[in-house]
Amino acid sequence: MDHRTQLALIERIQAHRTAGRGTDTAPTSMLLPTTAYTERERFDRERRLLVTTPTIVGLSGLLPEPNTHATVEIGDRSVIVTRDTGGDVHAMLNVCRHRGAEVAHGCGAAARLRCPYHGWTYELDGALAARRGDQHFDDRPAADLARVPVLERGGLIWVNADRDGSIPDQPLTGADAELAPFDLASYRHFGTRTFTRDLNWKLAVDTFCEAYHVAVLHRDTLAPMIHSDFALFDAAGLHGRLVAVRRSFTELDEQPVDQRSLFPHATILWFLMPNTVLIHQQDHVQLYQSRPGATPEQAHLTVSIYVPPDSPRSDQHWERNFDLLVEVTDTEDFATAAGIQRNYYAGAQTHVTFGRNEPALQHYHRSLLTLLEEPT
Repeated sequence: MDHRTQLALIERIQAHRTAGRGTDTAPTSMLLPTTAYTERERFDRERRLLVTTPTIVGLSGLLPEPNTHATVEIGDRSVIVTRDTGGDVHAMLNVCRHRGAEVAHGCGAAARLRCPYHGWTYELDGALAARRGDQHFDDRPAADLARVPVLERGGLIWVNADRDGSIPDQPLTGADAELAPFDLASYRHFGTRTFTRDLNWKLAVDTFCEAYHVAVLHRDTLAPMIHSDFALFDAAGLHGRLVAVRRSFTELDEQPVDQRSLFPHATILWFLMPNTVLIHQQDHVQLYQSRPGATPEQAHLTVSIYVPPDSPRSDQHWERNFDLLVEVTDTEDFATAAGIQRNYYAGAQTHVTFGRNEPALQHYHRSLLTLLEEPT
């Protein structure tokens, strides 16, 4: 985000402050049927959507150097992403072509991939390197791992888990230029945690789409640092960006206009369709991803932290930070979302209301309907 954009956003925040309250708003409120969170038929279409739509699997730091690999989950498919000796990135379904075992787990350094079941080995581009006891299979042609589309651009790695799918050259549809100055490609992958909770996968995204709840749900944790008011929202194609304002924003009142910087005084969230929230904090980046579980009321949630290469912070600091952010989102956001999910199944209401002060929520769900090819 360049300095001119920062100053324009600061001016918009100042306008809300001058008005005394407020936030960016949508023209009208929006109603969404609660069946969007409970209906099996829609849930099945969403599971298919996540497999066939380009999805961010991590920052470039997920594969920090040549001859590294990482396993990621996209929808209900396990995928291996690799960086080969020359630095190029590849993606393959995590399925051995012998008996279907998962070839890799976790992430790390490897010159080749070796199936733990019968020892078939593969190059980092998915090509079959060797079949143990090859003479027993010489009547069958060699089979490489099933490759899927992958794109590394602007420090982000995108994968489409559909072998027949594709990824556009500019998947961020306009947000590329804004994210470029962050130099995301240089960030170090500190760690990833995944857990399963009893809520629809979209509820995990919903909780990040507005600051309205901060004053109440996060009264003792985030509210002392972040306003519920003054938030900004801008769409970027199907994606979008929310600016949540920190209470330190008042410090800008003492600075010359041309010397002001937004970053120390805001948390910036990008909603990258279909299931990723990229959060730029003051000194690191968080990546939240949600995907459907086995049923509409189950979600697999993944959170990752990436840190700048020149950060003076110790790993102990980042571990404490990681513990805190997981605790807050899990015990406050996701616990509340699980209660919401139970109420939807109980038939307590037929529709969810997204207020005019929740434009990011409205945009996210309209974008999802567009991807599902449903009327918005």
